[in-house]
Amino acid sequence: MQLLEQYIRLCTGYPHNKYGSPVDISLAEVAEILCCTLRNATLTLKKMQAKGWLTWQPGRGRGNRSVLICAIRPADLVLSIAKEAVHQGEIRASRDLISQYEAGIPQLAEDYARWMSSHFGIHAASETGRVDILRLFIDRPFDGLDPIHVLLRSQTHIVKHVFDTLVRFDPLTKRIEPHLVYDWETNSSRCEWTFYLRKGVLFHNGSKLRAEDVCYTLNRLKKEASSHRWMMQTVETVEALGEHVVRIRLNRPNELFLDLLSKEYMSIVSRDFMEQASGSLVQMPVGTGAFRLVRNDDSMLALEAFEPYFRGRPFIDRIEFWCVPVMQAEEKQMVMPVTEEDSRLMERDSAWKSVVRLEKCFQYISFNAAKEGPLRNDAFRRKIASLIDPQKLCEDLQGSREGLGSWGFGFAFEHQPEDSKDVAIAAQWRDSSYESEVLKLYTYPDIDHIEDAEWIKERCASYGIAVEIVYAVPEELARPEVMQQADMVLDSANVDEREEASLLELCFANTLSITHHIKPSDKAHVTHLIAQLQQETSVQERKQKVKGIIQELIEHQVFVPLYHNRVDMLAHPRLAHVHLDAYGWIDFSRLIFRH
Repeated sequence: MQLLEQYIRLCTGYPHNKYGSPVDISLAEVAEILCCTLRNATLTLKKMQAKGWLTWQPGRGRGNRSVLICAIRPADLVLSIAKEAVHQGEIRASRDLISQYEAGIPQLAEDYARWMSSHFGIHAASETGRVDILRLFIDRPFDGLDPIHVLLRSQTHIVKHVFDTLVRFDPLTKRIEPHLVYDWETNSSRCEWTFYLRKGVLFHNGSKLRAEDVCYTLNRLKKEASSHRWMMQTVETVEALGEHVVRIRLNRPNELFLDLLSKEYMSIVSRDFMEQASGSLVQMPVGTGAFRLVRNDDSMLALEAFEPYFRGRPFIDRIEFWCVPVMQAEEKQMVMPVTEEDSRLMERDSAWKSVVRLEKCFQYISFNAAKEGPLRNDAFRRKIASLIDPQKLCEDLQGSREGLGSWGFGFAFEHQPEDSKDVAIAAQWRDSSYESEVLKLYTYPDIDHIEDAEWIKERCASYGIAVEIVYAVPEELARPEVMQQADMVLDSANVDEREEASLLELCFANTLSITHHIKPSDKAHVTHLIAQLQQETSVQERKQKVKGIIQELIEHQVFVPLYHNRVDMLAHPRLAHVHLDAYGWIDFSRLIFRH
């Protein structure tokens, strides 16, 4: 803002200026400070005076001095303008303004963060009636929300609220239940599935759900270049049998087919909207979900309750995600990670509820055995895998890291003893085909990934192995060619209560490293084991097969699972039904605000 910059220059450019006190100054001196003509100086002063920033009384007659009164300190004015931008919904412009001046104005960033924190949490607006708003902050915008192209768990969580799938998985009963369908049936070979759609289900644009929307959705995932395309590998055909009946034929039995249909990537989209809106679905999608998207830009994502939702309208009226990187939440935040300050808050007000959940997702590091180089050697991979002790990593870094407790990760790992580190170790590595090559470790520039990567780098260096860390944004790291050139990838696996389907995603998703890092011969064997898993009708037998496949991947030194994250949050006393899912996110459709 040019006028703001000129005001700050005027305030700081005249050493005798005292805020609220008159200062004798000539128009020529003002023009010199502002680096402009006398005419432009006069116009600028009038604009500032009209905004109430200053008072300007021009001198009358030749040689008479003018009087200037600067009414607002630059820090207060910058903060005031930033606040006004927030009230207008321009979060990005507000934070950019603070970023521009925070280096030269002490306390500006801290004062802004403190003020911003009061806007998050539970709010009730009075327009035509009470409007219950839940406001949260995020550190980056939601760039894309097309179900077949989402990469991050945060994107998937929004998709889950905007879209619906044909069936849903109940994490409590661990059963697949009808959702967009009333029911389904399958033939004796379990290769033909018939689904009966609910009637009267509406998309957010008012159009009705039809069988052709389902056919369009699944065929689109089958044909387009999507990282989740693997989910359709057993689907032969999808056809509409009338307006509310869909038949899906598989090329072989797949006992995990319904689990896959319940995944958010299989969310049903409107054929008409997709064909008319083209690429706009990425930013402003239209689904049948409990919430409709009303805004999505680099300032804010806003969801509003969808009144005619077929499962019942949510209690909460509006959810806003403000994009405020490095935001420090304070006492007004509705649900937030627990810090020392939060603990003190709980001591003062025991009504705040602690919500704790161990994520089913887990952090892991994979080794590229498919790439030419030292990691192709089985013995070297075994040795480097033995260095990365998950228990020691958790002990050293602490934080929210917890030991592995799912998918049969309870077995012991063979690790290097701590007293074996000496100068002879490097020679042992060279004997295993390692010749001092620098191994590139790719990961995200998030704080936990950075800490893990630095720990792994230091750990390897103490044994004579050189590691270079390469940080990449999720969209970059999801590219197959990037994962194929990486020697190691530090990533997080999407795991929930649908463990068999989660295993398939870990092994087949094009955006995860294991499918690119496993040797072709080993991959063929694992694919065969997974095919057997998909045809197994016994739930207990499938669980055993999952553990066996995970064990085999680890024995091949394809990857080392590291830890789960523990999610600690505080919930406002007025908030009911706060439940964290397997990814550590809240189901907004279940929330209730108590008055």
